[in-house]
Amino acid sequence: MSAASLGVFLCQGGRGTADSLEFKQLRWAAEAAPGAVFTVAQSCQAEGAQAIARRIKELGLGAAVVGACPLLHHPGQLSRALAAEGLNPDMATVLDLCARAEGERSGACAVAPGAAAALSQALSSLAFSQELGQEEMAVSTRVLVLGAGLAALMAARSMLDAGYEVVLLSPGKRLTPPEPLLGPEAAERAGELASGLEEASGLGLFRQGRLLSLGGTAGQFTARIQDRGGETHALELGGVVVAQGPPLGLNLPPGIEPNERVISLSELKGLASAPEHLKKRLGEGPLKVALAVGLGRQSDPLTLRAATLAAMELAQDPEREVVLFTGNAKVAGPGLERLTQEARGLGVVMVKFTSGGLRLNAALPRLALEWDEEVLGRVMADEFDLLAVDQVPQPDDDYRGLAGTLGLAVGRDGSLQPEAISALPLASGRGGEWLVGPARGQGEPMRWADEAADAARAARQLLGRGAPLAETGRVLVDRKRCTICLTCVRVCPQGAMDRLFRRPVSNPLVCTTCGTCAAECPMEAIQIVGLEDERYGQEIAAAAGQSSGLSPAGERGLLVLACANSAAPALHAARLKGAPLPPGARLITVPCAGKVDLDMVLEGIRRGFDGVLMLSCHEDACQSLGGSTWAARRWEHLGNLLEETGLGRERVFRSGVAPSQAVEARGAIENALAALAELGPNPLKTGARVREMLSRFTLEMDDTFAIVS
Repeated sequence: MSAASLGVFLCQGGRGTADSLEFKQLRWAAEAAPGAVFTVAQSCQAEGAQAIARRIKELGLGAAVVGACPLLHHPGQLSRALAAEGLNPDMATVLDLCARAEGERSGACAVAPGAAAALSQALSSLAFSQELGQEEMAVSTRVLVLGAGLAALMAARSMLDAGYEVVLLSPGKRLTPPEPLLGPEAAERAGELASGLEEASGLGLFRQGRLLSLGGTAGQFTARIQDRGGETHALELGGVVVAQGPPLGLNLPPGIEPNERVISLSELKGLASAPEHLKKRLGEGPLKVALAVGLGRQSDPLTLRAATLAAMELAQDPEREVVLFTGNAKVAGPGLERLTQEARGLGVVMVKFTSGGLRLNAALPRLALEWDEEVLGRVMADEFDLLAVDQVPQPDDDYRGLAGTLGLAVGRDGSLQPEAISALPLASGRGGEWLVGPARGQGEPMRWADEAADAARAARQLLGRGAPLAETGRVLVDRKRCTICLTCVRVCPQGAMDRLFRRPVSNPLVCTTCGTCAAECPMEAIQIVGLEDERYGQEIAAAAGQSSGLSPAGERGLLVLACANSAAPALHAARLKGAPLPPGARLITVPCAGKVDLDMVLEGIRRGFDGVLMLSCHEDACQSLGGSTWAARRWEHLGNLLEETGLGRERVFRSGVAPSQAVEARGAIENALAALAELGPNPLKTGARVREMLSRFTLEMDDTFAIVS
């Protein structure tokens, strides 16, 4: 970036601040880099932001760095001012360099500790910023929907309405298999959808079909499908919607084995709706029926609602006694509390367990059950004609095989949904594959229509009308270094890396530039444009004060590598509340913890920092799905390396935080600084100081010329 195209704007934070030594040092750091330097009275006010925008437009600047207090966050006042001048708000980089003293809410801002180093970091990173071109990509506009039942039919309908060709692959003969827990309204809705889809144009239907393989990447999938006649079909796909859940099994509590009088809740719902079948199975006369929900594994609101409705339906007959056993019954669903109260009013006895459970003493001719009554503090026993138990996912080999074909993994709850789903409701472990309904676990059917609509929106965002614009050239693979080990293909959390002529390439449609592929590449053959290793090397040097000379080696305490998705916004929120970074901490923001490699951490140690702290997403809530997991594995290896060198693993720290955990993020920094204070200075600190002094008198050379004897 040329000097003429960059402007640095420094907020004075109020009267008198510009005369302070700290502000002068901040200005010196700005003047050490190319570009013009300006001061602004109060940039957090609308007038100050407008003045910055006008000056940028008048001078025709291509980029701007604005150092101010956290109130000038982005987007905010400055973004609106730039847009009003017809400028791109993204051209400005806003840095939190000023802050009031902790606890003060009025008065002038002061220069925050480490502001000069933070400004030097930002200016050094701007040298690596590049605006990449965009080009149209040819993608398929055909979407495969896997599954049967209400969720799959909703997804197929939404994709057709969005203008995409749909292939519906049903594992069974019926598009509307029995789903008694969903109720009669859901069955009626499923029937209507099935009738409409069978007559719709643009739909390819495979009953009793099987997905044999799925290759390629989002927008350019290649699939092989086998129909019920055994014929194989090759298809090009843009995306895949998975609405097929795993098989279900009885959620039996410990001590109860299946027998002819122990049935599923779904089977009971069917019997209750057909009294003649119930009489045929159990005979005439009074009946005593028990229902058990969540006694083996934890259940969900949908199952509790269905069980309560079934109990109420049975209790309509005065000759029937109904007992509903629940384990920590969930009443979080809409209307569940009212429904359970109505069930009690009809005579349904409800027994809730927080410990203990239900036990079977005898199975025939009637079920002799025994349980611990927690309110009375005694053991209770009774005989029942029937016990209906809820069902939970029990994946079999076929379902695990389907997951493998899709490139997904079966979770601990039996679903295909990754555990990091709080901010990614439809996400899977492969870009271009979306999960709805049963594939996400036992959810609420009332949300399935929204999930199907969200999947259609995701398809539009990914595929457009068949020629979406995509940024090209962001991920570079050095073919001279690449050994085609395909580590990048295996570790990419979105399946964005694929092979082309045996060489790895990145799909820009789904690449999130998390950097996991670059960090895990054993040959360092992958670089992310704008996020290169060299950039972070220069940022670490700037954070250490070696580019400006403003930070003596003795002040380098803790290097904080903060994930842009979690820790960075958390720390920004802390600064908004008047809690700046603790003295001695230097912050570098990375796109994801997956980008943090061993060289980056060791460079911080070599530069004289006493320790390094990585603040990532929680491992089960990583917005890149797998970035935190890979970073944790690297961190363990890093500790072993430091032990071998004699520095000790105690100098590196790792903590998971959420974007909302401002207090926890700052607390992790303070704890690391306290631990480093006990350990003492980094033994390499003296060497870092010597290298810094000698660098002023050392001629830098490259390997363009070589001395030969």
